[in-house]
Amino acid sequence: MTCANPPHFADSVDLDNTCSSHLADKPLRIAIIAHYLYPIAQPYAGGLEMITQLLCDELVTQGHDVLLYADKDSRTQATLIPMLTRTEFDKTVHANEHKALGMSREEMYQYVLYQYVLRDAIERDERGEIDIVHNHSLHHVPMLTGQAFGSRFITTFHTPIFPQLRLALLTLRHGTKTQFTAVSQHQQRLFSEYVSSHVVYNGIDVASFTANTDVPVDAGCDDEVYFWYGRICPEKGTHLAMQYCMEAGKKLIIAGPKSNEDYFNEQVAPLLSKDRKNKAQPLFDYVGHVTKDEVNRYLCQAIAMLFTSTWDEPYGLTLAESLACGTPIIGFDVGASAEIVTPNTGVIVPKEDKKAFIQGFTEVKKLSRQACRKRAVQFCSVTTMVKGYLALYIKTLEKSHQTPPLATPENSPLSLNTLNNLNISNTSQQQLTPWLGADSEATTLTQEER
Repeated sequence: MTCANPPHFADSVDLDNTCSSHLADKPLRIAIIAHYLYPIAQPYAGGLEMITQLLCDELVTQGHDVLLYADKDSRTQATLIPMLTRTEFDKTVHANEHKALGMSREEMYQYVLYQYVLRDAIERDERGEIDIVHNHSLHHVPMLTGQAFGSRFITTFHTPIFPQLRLALLTLRHGTKTQFTAVSQHQQRLFSEYVSSHVVYNGIDVASFTANTDVPVDAGCDDEVYFWYGRICPEKGTHLAMQYCMEAGKKLIIAGPKSNEDYFNEQVAPLLSKDRKNKAQPLFDYVGHVTKDEVNRYLCQAIAMLFTSTWDEPYGLTLAESLACGTPIIGFDVGASAEIVTPNTGVIVPKEDKKAFIQGFTEVKKLSRQACRKRAVQFCSVTTMVKGYLALYIKTLEKSHQTPPLATPENSPLSLNTLNNLNISNTSQQQLTPWLGADSEATTLTQEER
């Protein structure tokens, strides 16, 4: 099956031409659509919530007018437009209405919630109050109803292709004027079967991390220590980091919530027990669920951060956080890891290649911690991320000013009434929850469910 709009690839949005635009110095009116499941507030439930807040707050700091459609308990410098609450939903929908439609009540709630969001955005746009709509919802309704905005509607892909996303993509692959961004080239390739996209890498608040740009211990010293952190679950490969350290005789601090108790009990706990029994000086120290400041401190003390994810993470915020602390990385070549970690900031090896990983313990000591911090500032910062999005916003508006006005919702080929006839996907809250911001760790370790 061929796409009506063949995908194209680009390393990233062109940042160099932004300042030359006549729109570059003018405040933009930007509507941001968040995912409904969690508030956009600290402590973050995941990386998606963190990215959304950082984007909104930095845009406001730079003088832009930002509307944020999000959970009512969100905290933001933008103007918060609270999403429909479950209580409000229950007051307007009959108790068994979802059964008549062949969906769960949660699915119906999501569907109605995002219809409300898009209806409000369309009405504001008709009053001339919105320039750009930027969708981070992970839901098909905004992607389809957003056709009313044409190219001024931008969706960012943060996750694998879940059924809700696929439902929209199967339609949009036949042609759409809306635009898409991916948080890495790996993510861009994943979605290229359906639509083309621009790459705008995620950004973190680099300035909020204290960096140690001096080697914390002498190579080969008994105090040499490494650090692993994240959700303790199969796809993060905690046990692999432990096995490699055990074989190489390296000390490892492990931090993170037990998000999969069975995995912890079957794969991690036996290694902790074996380490305590066989070593006069144990190699492993499991410190549990820790705060961002504690993660920062452990990273500054570590020779390197160990990245053993066995799934293709769309971005990998732990990598950016480690670099921000001046800490190089030994990690698997999965997802976007090789895009974030350069040869002078880490050692990237084939997935589950034990020999290459253990060799990395020697190679990583040759790397400059100053280079790691520099990489974070230049490539992984929220400033760089926002600069990329602003470049896309401005280019989009320049082009849209040269085209006829957009159709109104009533005569648009894909209107709200059309959307009411679409079937909902079977993706449940439980399916989505494990992946919302799944590659954020320092910002999520105060949430037990992560």
